[in-house]
Amino acid sequence: MWGILAVTLLCVSGIVAESCDLRYYQHYQHKGCTPVAGEDGCPVRYQCPTEPEDVRLKCLHSNEWYRIGEKIRQDCESCTCEGDEVEGAYIDCAAVDCPDWQAKDKSCYMGYDPDACCPREMCHQSKEKACNYNGRDYKIGQIIRTEDPCNDCICTENGPHCKKVNCLTGIYAPQIREGCLPIYGEKGCCLSQMYCGEIEGAKPVSTGAENTDNLCEYRGVYYEKGSTATLATKSGVECKCVVPPDFTCLRKRRY
Repeated sequence: MWGILAVTLLCVSGIVAESCDLRYYQHYQHKGCTPVAGEDGCPVRYQCPTEPEDVRLKCLHSNEWYRIGEKIRQDCESCTCEGDEVEGAYIDCAAVDCPDWQAKDKSCYMGYDPDACCPREMCHQSKEKACNYNGRDYKIGQIIRTEDPCNDCICTENGPHCKKVNCLTGIYAPQIREGCLPIYGEKGCCLSQMYCGEIEGAKPVSTGAENTDNLCEYRGVYYEKGSTATLATKSGVECKCVVPPDFTCLRKRRY
């Protein structure tokens, strides 16, 4: 579960190899951390700065900074940079309200045009122009499920049309600043939740450690790299100190 699951290169400051899977480290980008690469070119830890006050009052999305009150560019969602001096800035979004989700004509089906936010009724689509992926046939307009969860793919007349998922990590900005634990879906692309409670199972390092570069820290307590923890009030999630200084938490997939 903790190995590299997909070849996905997200935009993170610093130099990393293209084969690195950085899905579980998106929160580091939001904190302005710089990756420290190992022999394979992938991050073994991150160096994170103290957050300046002027950044605390701005929202980060797609490598662009937004001031409180500004609209944020995001496909298929209406997003704004919200917040105040007490809580700091964060992204707040509302999904696009689609008029129809079911086909009115029983001989038709609902499908998507490339880059469209809402589905539309599709009729009389040619089977010859359908897509086949991993042995499965897809109709024009149907969503194609690939091995890479960070790819959104639609079947078109010209074959699969794919684009990268643009994660809205900034909606969790206050919890990230607070030092809460990021929770990622095992087979998902984006940060899905933050946890600010107690952890169990991991053994703390003795106080007074001089070099904390290869240690994970949570709530002022340090833990050895490789330590595993569970969440006191949330089941089905495992946290591991893989790439310090933060634990990486994965929600186990249910089969």
